Amino acid sequence: MELREATICDIDSVVDLIEAMLQDMASYGGHALNEASEIRLQLRTHFTDASERDDHIFLLAVPQGTEEDPVGVVEASVVCPHEVFQPKSALHIHSIYVAPSYRGEGVGRKLLEAALEWGRGKGCAEAELNVLAGNPARKLYEDAGFDVFELEMRLGL
Repeated sequence: MELREATICDIDSVVDLIEAMLQDMASYGGHALNEASEIRLQLRTHFTDASERDDHIFLLAVPQGTEEDPVGVVEASVVCPHEVFQPKSALHIHSIYVAPSYRGEGVGRKLLEAALEWGRGKGCAEAELNVLAGNPARKLYEDAGFDVFELEMRLGL
């Protein structure tokens, strides 16, 4: 599997993969999604804006030696805590997704490791991400050394 940074030419692939991730999240108990056309428009705008910044990265996984479309994506950026906290840079993993037919082959791990390495290169002191409790990808994050730091609790009204 080859990893490469996404370019504006990859916008459709990035949008397709992140939209699929959002649909998976909804199936694991996440928020209900808007109409597909609205999601795609927002994702396209976000990718265009974020890909122009040097504190943001989108990496794609592409089967090596093929002309196949990308089968995985990770989106990450450098973030700093609110000003009331002591400053430190953290790598925030916004999205990570691997197409179902490529899961279990280490693609997600490669994407995650590449994002972490990019964050180290940007001077990040730690990495963070959010994952739904019922998401099977949680095991990938735990195996990579992520620990629960904060719990978000909800009550339906």
